[in-house]
Amino acid sequence: MALDKTGGTPPAAPAPDDDGFRWGGTHVVVLIVVCLALLLELIDISVVNLALPTIKTDLGFSQDDLQWVVNAYTVLFGGFLLLGGRTGDLVGAWRVFQIGLVVFMGASLASGLAQDGGTLVATRAVQGIAAAFVSPMTLAIIASVFPEGKHRNKAVGIWGATAGISTALGVILGGVIVNEWGWRWIFYINLPLGLVMLALTVRYFNADRPERGNRNFDVVGAVTATAGLSLLAYAVVQTDSHSWGSARTLGLLAGSAVLLGWFGVHESRFATEPLFPFSLLRNRTVSGANLVQTLFGGAMFSMLFLISLYQQQVLHFSALKAGLGELPFTAVLVLFAPLGPVLLPKIGLRPIILIGSVVSAGSLVLFAEQASPTAGLGSAIIVPGIVLGVGMSLLFIPLTIAAVEGVPPEQHGIASGVLNMTRTVGGAIGLAVISTVVASRTSHRLLAGRPTPVALTDGFRLGFTISAVLMALCAVAAVVVFRGSAATASATIPGPTSGAGAAGESAAVAEA
Repeated sequence: MALDKTGGTPPAAPAPDDDGFRWGGTHVVVLIVVCLALLLELIDISVVNLALPTIKTDLGFSQDDLQWVVNAYTVLFGGFLLLGGRTGDLVGAWRVFQIGLVVFMGASLASGLAQDGGTLVATRAVQGIAAAFVSPMTLAIIASVFPEGKHRNKAVGIWGATAGISTALGVILGGVIVNEWGWRWIFYINLPLGLVMLALTVRYFNADRPERGNRNFDVVGAVTATAGLSLLAYAVVQTDSHSWGSARTLGLLAGSAVLLGWFGVHESRFATEPLFPFSLLRNRTVSGANLVQTLFGGAMFSMLFLISLYQQQVLHFSALKAGLGELPFTAVLVLFAPLGPVLLPKIGLRPIILIGSVVSAGSLVLFAEQASPTAGLGSAIIVPGIVLGVGMSLLFIPLTIAAVEGVPPEQHGIASGVLNMTRTVGGAIGLAVISTVVASRTSHRLLAGRPTPVALTDGFRLGFTISAVLMALCAVAAVVVFRGSAATASATIPGPTSGAGAAGESAAVAEA
C-alpha cells in the first residue's frame, strides 16, 4: 500500500456508503486535477475547430490538408487509448498521468510555436498520443481514491458533468481566445493550466507503485491494437475526401480488420500478459455499457456537429453566438448530472439507461421537427437542447459506472481506456457516416432546384433523425443486454482491494 507524504499509512477505505468517510481537502484536489485534465483534452478538440480558418491563412494550408490539424489528434488519440490504459495498470496511474501531462504540455507549446503546416500536424499528433495516456487515468484515479458507494458516485458524477460541458465551453472559449489573442493562444493556454495540475500532483501525491510480479509488457498486442485502431480511425476521418466505397477506404478498413483480428487471436491464445484481458467482455455489464457507449458516442458526436453547423450555415449565427445558444443545454446537463448517481441505487442501471435513451431520442426528433431556414433560437435550439440535456445527464455517469463494475483494481486503467475508445471510435464512425448522408441529401436537394438554406436544412433534419435512431437503439440495448446481467440497483465502481498491487491501488492520498 502506498504511503503518504508523512510516511504514515493511510487509513483503510471505509465500507461502501460508510458515513465514516469524509471528503477532505486532498479529495477535492484529486477531483479538481482529474476533471481539469479531462476538460483540457476534450476542449482542445472543439477549440481548434474554431481556429481553422485563421490557421489556414497563417500557415498556408490547403483545404484538403487543413482537416489534419484536427484529425492528427483524433486518429492518434483513438489509436493509443488501449495502450495508455494498460500502461497505467502496469506502471501506476499517477505516474502515467504526470508523464502524459508533461508531454501534452510540451506538444501544446510546440503547436503554438509552429511556423508551418507539417510541424503543426506533427505536434497535434503528439498531443493526441499524450491525451490517450492521460484520459483513461482520470477515471482510474477516481476509482482508486474514493471508496465505492455514494462518495465515488458523486465524484464520478462531477467528472461526467465535466465531460458533458467540454464541447460547448470549448466553442465559447475558442471564440474569445481566437478573436482577442489569436489562434496560437488556444495551445499556449494549456501551459499554465498544465503547470498548476502538475504542481498539485507533485505536492499532494506520491507516484503509485504497483506490486512487483509478472509485469510483462505485451509488445505484439500493443503494436497490433494501436496500429489497427489508428488505421480504423484514419479510414473513418478521411471519408470526407474518399467515399466509403472507394478502393482507398475499403483497403484501409480491410487492413484495420486484419490487424485487429490478429490482435484478438494473439490476446486470447498466445499472450501471457494480455494488453486487453478478454475476461472484461465476459462481464455482461461492462460489455453492455461499452456497446451502449458506442451507439451513444455516434449519436452525441453527430448531434453536436450538426447543431453547430445548422446554427452557422442556416441561421447564420457567429461561432460565438452558436456556442452561447448551446449554453442552456450545457447548464441542464450540469444541473442534472447528479441525478443518475442518485437514482442508480434506487431503480437500477437498466431503467436509467432506458429512460435517458428515450428522452434523448425524443429530443433529437424535436430538433428534426423544429429545424427550418427561418426557425428561432428558442424553438429550434434551446427547447430541444434542454430536453436533450436531461436525457444525456441520465446516461453519462451510469454508463461510466457500469463500464467498470466488477472490474478488479489492477484493470481499472484498461477498463477506462476501453470506455474512452468505444465512445471515440463510435463517435468518429457515427459522425463520418451521418455527415456523409447529410451531405448527400443536401446535394440531391440542390440538384432538384431547392434553395440552399432549404437544402441544408433537409440534410440536417435527416442527420438529426439518424441520431435519434441511434439513441433508440441504445434503449433497445439497455433492455436486451442488461437483462440478467450483474447490473443491479447497487451498481458502483469497485473499490481497491487491500494489498492489491495495481494502478487502481491508493494514489497515496496525503491529508491536506
